[in-house]
Amino acid sequence: MTIRMLLNHTSGIFSCTDDQEALNRHETHSPELLVQIAMAHPAAFVPGSDWAYSNTNYVVAGMIIERVGGRALADEITERITRPLGLTGTYLPHGSDPTIHGPHSRHYTKLFRTEPEAPVHDATEFDSTMFWAAGGMISSLNDLNQFFGALLGGRILPPDQQRDMFTTLPTHRWISNATYGLGVSSVTLPGGETIWGMGGALLGSWSYTYGTRDGKHMTTVNVNGDWVNSGWDDPIGIFTDLLQRKFSRLRDT
Repeated sequence: MTIRMLLNHTSGIFSCTDDQEALNRHETHSPELLVQIAMAHPAAFVPGSDWAYSNTNYVVAGMIIERVGGRALADEITERITRPLGLTGTYLPHGSDPTIHGPHSRHYTKLFRTEPEAPVHDATEFDSTMFWAAGGMISSLNDLNQFFGALLGGRILPPDQQRDMFTTLPTHRWISNATYGLGVSSVTLPGGETIWGMGGALLGSWSYTYGTRDGKHMTTVNVNGDWVNSGWDDPIGIFTDLLQRKFSRLRDT
């Protein structure tokens, strides 16, 4: 298994967040615990032979960064990414700190229940260690827009790594009409436009950042709830409609 397989989700490693029963046995989660939970399950496939999104891949990648860099992943992200780009609202919490620094919306969840009468819970502050390097970061819409504009525009990675990032594979049982590279994906919208970026979700919050491949035109959207009542199956449908409107207009100008 290679680091490339971790980043493009061809490792076959079970996604630790798919075992909610095991996660719920612990109040907080170390990276080692998340890997242990994943390793208790058989691999989905032989490494390199298929594709399946797994949050464990990014947990392992984060552990590698800490081993090589000799310091916490949160500090590596600050020194290498957020501080140089001036992303003042973006950080990975240290440990199990549940607070969100700075202005922010409330986040609401039905805890995966789909019936209309399911109770709504406020999930604004909770221990996000179960997501860690796979999505436990806190950010703002402006910061996400700026980061992905710089990433897609080639202002973060050297040219050879940029080419690798854009080398994609077909996906299945994931976002419709998507391919996946190294940490980024492309989505072909119903009107035929292909956009690049990434989305993510945890309890009570869904975010999407996509734009043109050169990073010059970006759109970032956040929904502070993890269910929809009509018209869409989940918030991804909302994002797709918004992006379709944005980039069809861009195409016509």
